[in-house]
This record gives sequence, structure tokens and C-alpha cells, in this order.
Amino acid sequence: MEIPKAIKDLLENEKLCAMATCWEDKPYLSLMNFTYVESENKVVLSSRRDSMKYFNIQKNEHISLLLFSSSHKLSATFLGTALIMENDEEKHYRELHMKRNNMPQFIIGDNIGIIVFSIEKIIVSDNEDQLNIVSI
Repeated sequence: MEIPKAIKDLLENEKLCAMATCWEDKPYLSLMNFTYVESENKVVLSSRRDSMKYFNIQKNEHISLLLFSSSHKLSATFLGTALIMENDEEKHYRELHMKRNNMPQFIIGDNIGIIVFSIEKIIVSDNEDQLNIVSI
């Protein structure tokens, strides 16, 4: 199924998301900048390799992202899997991420890893608390 336009707008216009990871029943939440790659239905994120979130993803690839827009009056929770990139793939996604987010301190460096999130399901909630679930 295709991602609805309102959700694509969120992914293209918002700069920050909350990313939830978990390991051994201990949740961890992080505020992240991100890059949506529409042609692949993926989201690029970056993290220090010595962080709790990076460790958690290495142990449990199932994560969720939350985006919110007060102007659109909706939020979207994205469920899916995260992969840590290496070699040429890492370079490619790092360049895409840097192009959208001119924040090199969070994207470039030997200790900064690139994470690519594959969207599998989206739970959309509007200001009337109406839910819509989209499977990708």
C-alpha cells in the first residue's frame, strides 16, 4: 500500500522525530533528525556508535518513529526495522542525510553510524483521536 499524502507531507516537511528502541524490556527514546527517501520508502537516521540507541538497534532491529505536526493536526507512529549501514551503502545514505540536515556534528565522523529504517506499518492519529492503520 502507498503512504498517504498527508503522511508523506509530514515526512518531507518535519525535521525531527522521536525514535523508540528497546532491549531486554527496557525502552529508550531519542529525539532524532531524519531524512525520508521516498523512492525507497525508508528513513535515514544517524547516531553515535557508542550510544544506547545504537546498541539497542544492534540487539533488536524493531524500532518505531513518531512524527507530529500541529499545523497538520496529526501524528504518525511508524513501525518497522532498522539496519545499520556499512561501506558504500553507508556513504550513500550519509550523503543523502547530510544534504537534508546540514548538521555535520550529528552525521559525519568516525563514531557516527548510519541507520536505515524500513517502514512496515503506520498508525495515524488526528486531532479528533481517529486512528488509521496503514500497512506498507
